Amino acid sequence: MASIREVAKLAHVSPSTVSRALNGSGYVAEETKMKIRNAVDELDYVPNQWIRNLYQKKTGIIAVMAPELLHPYFSSLWSFLELELNQYGYNMMICNTAEKKEIEHEYLDTLNRNLFDGMIIGSAFLPDKYYTKIQKPILSLDRIIPGIPLVTSDHKQGGHLAAEKFAQKGCKKILQFTNPEATSISSSLCGITLIHEMKKIGAEIVTESFSWTDTIHYGRNIKRCCEILKKHPDIDGILANDLCASSFLKAAKRHDIPVPEKLKIIAYDGTFITDFNYCTITSIQQDVSLLAKTAVHTLMKLINKQPLNRQQVFVPIHFKEGETI
Repeated sequence: MASIREVAKLAHVSPSTVSRALNGSGYVAEETKMKIRNAVDELDYVPNQWIRNLYQKKTGIIAVMAPELLHPYFSSLWSFLELELNQYGYNMMICNTAEKKEIEHEYLDTLNRNLFDGMIIGSAFLPDKYYTKIQKPILSLDRIIPGIPLVTSDHKQGGHLAAEKFAQKGCKKILQFTNPEATSISSSLCGITLIHEMKKIGAEIVTESFSWTDTIHYGRNIKRCCEILKKHPDIDGILANDLCASSFLKAAKRHDIPVPEKLKIIAYDGTFITDFNYCTITSIQQDVSLLAKTAVHTLMKLINKQPLNRQQVFVPIHFKEGETI
């Protein structure tokens, strides 16, 4: 592997000039830059980023705390986050906790030992104190943690949109899966708002639970959906995440429940999964591209110790037309 001295020798310049040209840290004449670029190409020189980061007292790595990798919403968001971080010269490391607190604690310890330059929290299960005591750049995407900046979708707007569509279609009994008492989770605002708005017009709300394991496992998902439809044969509206909404659509077909004539289904997330069925599922769509862009921009401010305009940023949500309401 070529060294910076070899590049300098071939370009007939000093190693410090090569360093300035590659880092953009000082003036280098265009003619000299061209010589250096040609030498870099000829020798296939790759700067030692690890040594450079060590000198600058940074790792060049941002950790993303993930509850799971299979869910289409998270996998889409992680892809956009990585693209955005690359724009700022950072690499991304996905920290899959599998909802285990001991793994989450290990990743936080890694951040505390300066092995990450910052962290984006996709989900968190440890108590707030484990996060608030760490004096490092940390950003949350869903969990509301005192003192930690939050960048999330406007889930209250999402709840309003869902309620508006169900009301327009005359739905009287709505099934939803948000725990209304989970007030420290920003995404719960969707369900809380839906419940509030539908009750105002006299509609009945049914709340059921869906484990994470059942959500991402197709067989368990379909089985759970069939059980719920048997338990509540008179529901006429369902708001669920994309995977569950897809399973409810298939389960309804198995039980000869016509969609949307008798049952209206709205998916919440609006990922590509909503198009992968025998019909397009109507959805409330989170803008993962804008969410990632806003989150990374905010994290860069934290890393560079710049003041934030707001501690909480809510990214607009959109309604996506489909064939299920």
